[in-house]
Amino acid sequence: MPSYQVGDICFSSSLAAAQAMAAREVGKIVQIGNASYVVDSPAQTGNSITYVFSNVSGLSSFTTIQTVSPLPCGLLDTSDGLIIAWGIAIAWIVTAGVLFLRKGIHE
Repeated sequence: MPSYQVGDICFSSSLAAAQAMAAREVGKIVQIGNASYVVDSPAQTGNSITYVFSNVSGLSSFTTIQTVSPLPCGLLDTSDGLIIAWGIAIAWIVTAGVLFLRKGIHE
């Protein structure tokens, strides 16, 4: 099952990833020209986020739909950790074996 990454968290669906992306922006105040706007996000799909920018003075607002492509999850998981751990263990075992053989040859 594919998973998608937003920041340092992986999500099981592109919708959950889009919701996390939107949540990072909601409530921010952005400056556009001479006006300040509060960001809201009333709707998300797996490949788009709807943002509503409301003027802080309450005079106007506008809506934009942003297309998104959530990134595949690239975080390390348990299986990656096991592979790395076994690699380190094998390196230590090989090193110990070489030192043991070297000691035996010199005696």
